[in-house]
Amino acid sequence: MSLSRSIKFSLVGVVVLVVGAVIVFGCYGWFLGRQERVAAGYAQPNFPYSDYNISELNKMYPQYVNVDVTTTRTPEETHKMFVERLKAGDLNGAVECCFREGDWGEMKTGLERVKSKGQLDIMVKDLDTEIRNDMNIDVNKDAMGTYYYSSIVKGEKWGATIDFIKNNQGIWLIKSL
Repeated sequence: MSLSRSIKFSLVGVVVLVVGAVIVFGCYGWFLGRQERVAAGYAQPNFPYSDYNISELNKMYPQYVNVDVTTTRTPEETHKMFVERLKAGDLNGAVECCFREGDWGEMKTGLERVKSKGQLDIMVKDLDTEIRNDMNIDVNKDAMGTYYYSSIVKGEKWGATIDFIKNNQGIWLIKSL
């Protein structure tokens, strides 16, 4: 009887030990997982380390940095300035007024290549048209947008796009032609 009682006591002890280990390691694993989310910025840094909701995350990490920046120059105004400077042959001015500073070198090289091929007048003619905001971009709330324009090439109407991005001064700049 005592052997059987001893075995039962040992089994209960083993079960308690296993359950206790599972609980301890499970809690430790949960804690480490929560700490990873805290470190990544997805969860609050105090117990019970709850995840932030979508509105809290959007406030902390806006999807587009310059969404709430007041517009000081619209895409239409930037487009007009760009075309006017191209008409005047001022490639530096066209690039510096209308593109992000990090893109100046690449854009100037591209415009110089167009000019060296004798196609700058064609480019200006194509771009010297009204651009359309067909995607209903709100220049005061959005930070990026695509505008459309069309030109006549060999008697056919062709459509093209210009992508804009708003900088932190509220100026819409050309992202790509």
